[in-house]
Amino acid sequence: MLQYICVPVGALETNCYIVFDDKNQGFVVDPGGSPDRIISAIIQHDLNITHVLLTHAHFDHFLAAKEIIDYTGAKLYVPKGDLDFLSDPSKSLIRFAHSSEDVSLKADEVLEDGDEIKVGELDVKVLSTPGHTPGSSCFVCGSLLLSGDTLFAGSIGRTDFPGGDYSEIQRSLEKISDLEGDYTVLPGHGPQTTLDEERKGNPYMNSNGFDY
Repeated sequence: MLQYICVPVGALETNCYIVFDDKNQGFVVDPGGSPDRIISAIIQHDLNITHVLLTHAHFDHFLAAKEIIDYTGAKLYVPKGDLDFLSDPSKSLIRFAHSSEDVSLKADEVLEDGDEIKVGELDVKVLSTPGHTPGSSCFVCGSLLLSGDTLFAGSIGRTDFPGGDYSEIQRSLEKISDLEGDYTVLPGHGPQTTLDEERKGNPYMNSNGFDY
């Protein structure tokens, strides 16, 4: 059975998700800060975390990645389009964290559109959804759509940061809208929603919004 925990982390209250199966095999998505809180949740549920996945490489989605990887031994999976963000503070926006620390992150695996990842009994599919950043991606796992900063409840991610592109995010939203069926949407910030709710009520996702 698919289960997940949401741990809001860091100064920007990024939603870090821990997703796991009924054998306690799992992965962490976007560990953006507060490593002690994430590790505490892993311990509390007695989880074996083998993968750390980034929806994109802004600092508030990876600041705690090194601590989680050191604790769990997991491998780091990063979207191809954002690889250079890990070594470029102007792209990762780490200056907004008022931090000069070297996070020393290096991807173990590079993610591209359509990639599939097996974690225990869970199948994770990578959906490339650029716009917020060049590499922004969503992860589809069972009934879950982990949407990062591409899709929020009633809104979308900003496109005015380095590498952002509004036309690209519109195309990405159309791609998400075209997925078959409904999903529980777990965004990078704010409350969870459903894909059907966003198709109906998100002004950026309705058909009139696709005007590029």
